[in-house]
Amino acid sequence: MQTTSNIVSLQKARGSGMMGGKTKTGADITEQRSEVRGMTGERLFVQITHAHDKDLIGRTMACKAMDSSAHGIKFLAEDFIPVGCRLDLWVDDQSRPGKFFLSGDTRWTQKAGSMSTMIGVRLQDGLATDIESWKENHQATPVL
Repeated sequence: MQTTSNIVSLQKARGSGMMGGKTKTGADITEQRSEVRGMTGERLFVQITHAHDKDLIGRTMACKAMDSSAHGIKFLAEDFIPVGCRLDLWVDDQSRPGKFFLSGDTRWTQKAGSMSTMIGVRLQDGLATDIESWKENHQATPVL
């Protein structure tokens, strides 16, 4: 009598798309970058403005930027923010006075220890944001 196993390796599940594609690995994240990111350490405040879970809307938290480019930012948060949330971000810039007001969508999340999450955000153009100044400040450099 032959028995079959229902156990699927994690690597196989990732490769076949069985995990739904919501959380991406570090290698997946790097492969999707279209620009070189600079290391930062700025403080930022994040507010969730749109989410599938309506209880998250309006939630605000202090975070720390890890790296950024003209069109994206990776930050460390103490709370989980699901993929697909729309965020407003206020980013301190150590090189100039004031903050950048930005808007973006959560593209990926990755556990970063037991109490924090690394979050990747794709910044969006918007009339009421500082995206143009942000882009100038980050001088987009394409990945070769």
